[in-house]
Amino acid sequence: MKEEIKIIGTVQRITEYKNGKKEIFEFPNTILKKGREALAKSLANEIGDSYSFFINRMLFGDGGCVNGTTKYVDYQRNGLFGITRASKPVISQIDSDLPNKAIFTSVLAFDDANGYALNEMALQMANNDLYSMVTFPDLNKTSEMQITYNWNILFV
Repeated sequence: MKEEIKIIGTVQRITEYKNGKKEIFEFPNTILKKGREALAKSLANEIGDSYSFFINRMLFGDGGCVNGTTKYVDYQRNGLFGITRASKPVISQIDSDLPNKAIFTSVLAFDDANGYALNEMALQMANNDLYSMVTFPDLNKTSEMQITYNWNILFV
């Protein structure tokens, strides 16, 4: 019997406003070719002189929508569609209840990326390749909001 491992990615966005309002939204993402290759290379110990396949940044851009329609993320993509408006470090952890789930957290603070319609994100590895990417409807970032992103990668 052949059993395949699947990689499932979801992003949770928690928006907190200065007035106390809080919104939570979740959406799926695409695990990219370079991310899939990094996993295979890690398992086969084909890592070269140093290990650079770990996720260390979350990128936020403005090119993921055209006239209100999100762009399709093909798994072969290795860059944002638009300009990177913020690049934030991530905090990485393994879910204690699900040891096959990694969680990458990053925060866009009240003073980050203001004035931009953010509509795409990616997880970036230390070698600068993208592991995973997502597009979503415009989020007009202002100084009235702080956004916490929890990017979940689950191996099932």
